[in-house]
Amino acid sequence: MILSYLITALRAFKNQKQHFILNVLGLSVGLAAAILVALFAKNELSYDDQQPYAERVYRVGQDYSKLGLSVVPIFNYAKAKEADDFSQVEEVFALTMVELTREAMVDVSYRNQGYKLNALYGATANIENFIAIEAIAGNLKTAMSTPDSLALSESEALRIFGRTDVIGETLKHEQGQYTVRAVFADLADNTHFAFKNLVYVRHDPNNLDRNSSYVYMRLATNTDADAFAKTLTEQFFKGTTLNQVSLELHPLLDLHLTAKSPFEMKAGGAKQVVMICVGLSILLILIAGFNFINMTVAQSTKRAKEVGVRKALGASKGQLVTQFLSESVLVSMLSMVIACALVELFLPSFNQLVDRELVVNYASEFGIAIIVVAIAVGILAGLYPAFFISSFSAKRVLSGDLQRGNTAILVRKSLLTLQASLAVGLIIASVTLFNQLSHLQNLPLGYKTEQRLVISELPTELVFAKEPTAVINQLKAIEGVEQVSVLDTQLTKSIQGSLMAVWPNGESSEGVTPFISSDFNLVEGLGLTVLAGRGFSREFASDWAVEVDGRYSVGAVITETIAKQAGFSDYNEIIGKTITSQGGNWEMRVVGVVADVKVGNVQDANSNIIFLCGMSSFSPMAEVIMTINQQNLPLIQQQVMSILAQRANIYEPKINLLADNYKTLLKGDERISNVVLIFTGLAVFLTCLGTFGLASFATVRRQKEVAVRKVLGASRISIVNIIAKEFLVLVAVSIAIAYPVTYLLVGDWLANFNDRIEQAVWVYLVAAAAVAVITWVTVASLAFKAASTRPSLILRYE
Repeated sequence: MILSYLITALRAFKNQKQHFILNVLGLSVGLAAAILVALFAKNELSYDDQQPYAERVYRVGQDYSKLGLSVVPIFNYAKAKEADDFSQVEEVFALTMVELTREAMVDVSYRNQGYKLNALYGATANIENFIAIEAIAGNLKTAMSTPDSLALSESEALRIFGRTDVIGETLKHEQGQYTVRAVFADLADNTHFAFKNLVYVRHDPNNLDRNSSYVYMRLATNTDADAFAKTLTEQFFKGTTLNQVSLELHPLLDLHLTAKSPFEMKAGGAKQVVMICVGLSILLILIAGFNFINMTVAQSTKRAKEVGVRKALGASKGQLVTQFLSESVLVSMLSMVIACALVELFLPSFNQLVDRELVVNYASEFGIAIIVVAIAVGILAGLYPAFFISSFSAKRVLSGDLQRGNTAILVRKSLLTLQASLAVGLIIASVTLFNQLSHLQNLPLGYKTEQRLVISELPTELVFAKEPTAVINQLKAIEGVEQVSVLDTQLTKSIQGSLMAVWPNGESSEGVTPFISSDFNLVEGLGLTVLAGRGFSREFASDWAVEVDGRYSVGAVITETIAKQAGFSDYNEIIGKTITSQGGNWEMRVVGVVADVKVGNVQDANSNIIFLCGMSSFSPMAEVIMTINQQNLPLIQQQVMSILAQRANIYEPKINLLADNYKTLLKGDERISNVVLIFTGLAVFLTCLGTFGLASFATVRRQKEVAVRKVLGASRISIVNIIAKEFLVLVAVSIAIAYPVTYLLVGDWLANFNDRIEQAVWVYLVAAAAVAVITWVTVASLAFKAASTRPSLILRYE
């Protein structure tokens, strides 16, 4: 019986080559896209699930949203250890940001060769209870509980020593030396942890104010994390602070897709990207399935006599259904094989698109899932055509009545309409995404990014002083360097300092006001636009911060947003006035007003900023911005590295163009846009494929009508339009369906941005016109051929 079904299926495929090829092509493209996206989604959702007790581990975050700031995943480990007294807490672990806080030295030397310990973090001794980490040599617990000890990753050990058997080796630094006591295997890619080296760090139990650690807590089973976070907030914060700051506990398994702080160890993913990819892949399978149903039903008349004969010979409806379902599954399985070949072909490009290293393991649960999905698609897509064809009456069919029912026509038109709706919606979404991305790329930042070279994470004392330090003087002396300025903030990340401001009229600000410390060259170095007053200047020594008995007096340059918040529409009126901090410890004399400057990421940038001259003691790290002649860039970078190595023993410094740093902020949105663009193209392709198949059938079905019209004098273009009209009406209906749904969904996505475009009418019109034109061209290419055939060849037997 099975052999009979197979032989019949192969015969049907041979007799209906076009129908077969279109079905296989559509299903294979849809399945290939689904496999790629499922692989990506599986990887994204697997982050950190390999860690011990991952479902009960939470990271502590401090919520400053009541002060106008964001949630920061940094806390004080010594303070967090007090939570051990609660029965809900089983254990506490911490990774400390020593590279940023300079609690440990990151620049070392071995045999007179300088190295930077990349991604160096301090870790507590219980690291193996929280992270699935494999010790290749030595003992991690011993290393992380012994002063001046290091644990190196396998790749770092090979980079520095050329081997991994390095236990007992020493690395020198400015304050002494480290001893290597452990080597561990490189971390898996699917984890939010991103350290490459670990160092022992002492946590002073008396220092409860220094927030420099990622703190993780393993909670007891069935603990309510949200309720316990409130308990910890009440434990750790008292008085006014209790109403301003709260603690949150973020599940370890959610961090990769939900954590968006600029202090993350590495860039995470986004639920939005995963959902978009999964949604689009499902749509592609649906479109491919719709094509299969449409074309099978449309070709049903060619199988009608076969069904009639089979029924006359005693075949049951169940046997016929099985026959047609087996054909559908066979097409689906063949499509699956082609889809897997397409996956292997395009996987490298897809990895580059989503910035992952994905590999398909067909001998796994994922491979089994591919087969199950392929069979399911074959069954579901072939179910309606199988029941529809097998329901033909033998008497009607063999008597020559091949008229199809209204149900089949309704199904065909409904599915084609839905396909066109999806195509219209996806075109609108992709164009809007690119317009939004272009808008973000061209936003006025308030500072110049071109010809700016940035040296990040330098020790403050090395470059930040009232008189230029030796390092700054040497950087200025490099040929091609026009200007050097220093900030305590990375412009494309986040502002670290803030205060509660009191305006010159005595009114207090409603939230916190971010501030950035700079040297005298602020305006020139960043290319700021001065609207009133002046920038900082060495001619006015009082601009530089002065401390007397705990009270600070400092010059301030404010943005126009701050001036407006202070109640000044004429910016010249605030020049010379003083802004104080609540408590009166800071007096900030306004010397200038500049155009708004956007500091931070593209979705949550700050414009209400106060620049302070010389207030550098609050940040251990500084950023040097050099205005350069970009033609000399390679030589300048080389000399910068040489100066930092010789003068400060800093090796492999972070040197980037400011424009490149800003472009990095847009990578996530570029990824979304590219994914949507690719899947939109595939959706339109599959829609054209389906339209082509149905148009081919409709043209054949109406050949006699076309011939008669030609005999009566109809032109070819009028005949083309008559045939295309049936499809264009369906496109019009699909547009009416797509517009409101797309408007709502795209509007929700745009709402995530502070700076966003409005949805443009022309985008909707272009999308509708594009689908209509593509449909007309697809139908016309077939109809024109039919209209060009001599009527005598069609009507000679009538």
